[in-house]
Amino acid sequence: MLAEPIVMIDFETTGMSPEQGGRITEVAALRIQDGQIVDRFVSLINCQVTIPSFITQLTGITQSMVNRAPPVSEVMPALLDFIGNDYLAAHNASFDEKFLLAEAQNLGLTARHRGTICSVKLARRVLPGKSSYSLGPLASSLGLRFKGKAHRAEADAEVAANLLLHIASYLQQTHQVPMVYPALFAQINKLSAAKIPAFLREHTSEKSAGVNKMSSSRASKSGTSNKVRYRHYKGGIYELVCEATQEADLQAAIVYRAADGSLWIRPKSVFFEMIEVGGKLVQRFTEIE
Repeated sequence: MLAEPIVMIDFETTGMSPEQGGRITEVAALRIQDGQIVDRFVSLINCQVTIPSFITQLTGITQSMVNRAPPVSEVMPALLDFIGNDYLAAHNASFDEKFLLAEAQNLGLTARHRGTICSVKLARRVLPGKSSYSLGPLASSLGLRFKGKAHRAEADAEVAANLLLHIASYLQQTHQVPMVYPALFAQINKLSAAKIPAFLREHTSEKSAGVNKMSSSRASKSGTSNKVRYRHYKGGIYELVCEATQEADLQAAIVYRAADGSLWIRPKSVFFEMIEVGGKLVQRFTEIE
């Protein structure tokens, strides 16, 4: 369902902004892969701050709980290592990312995630018309249940992760997106809801056009699993995924991946054909040695 891992994160904090003195009190980071949650990092955090009473009433996190928790100087390096260079997702991602970056900067650490995905923006664009996009009401409208107390990091992160999987499934079933890459989510985040249908039609027009029976073996060189790459005559670099057979006419096709993770499909005869460019014959795609 998801072609690459995504880490869904949720922080509980003492305030709305690190610029105004807010600090983190709890974190949950859940790695989503192959349509399920495969790993998780969950911890209370001691930032040596006073927990406001309204935060305790909202989350159930008390002063004594954070006083006994591991210090932020211990939790943050482990959290950043857990995230690594995977894509980071959150429900209202700007909120959680700014706390992640602020706490990392306080310790002289650097976050390495490749990009950020906001599940609120995704839901607004892909599932328009909902009465609310707050995590609780939105999850309820989709039949996604909390397994723990809402406004605790792990429970919120798990529901948000299942929301992301729900959106991925919706894109596959409704818009025939063959593979859902984090980069696709990131692209959707940047568009207005009105532009999404046309964008998805364009995205899937050449990527899911009647592909049937894909080869189980990926291309390799010298018996290794090294990726085979091709340069388009205009300069773009693409990775070979596999050869396939188009269902419509049983024509051989090449499935290849762009730098943004999107999949493309061309008839094999077109992929390797010679074309005239500037009065010279060049091959449309040329293998990179």
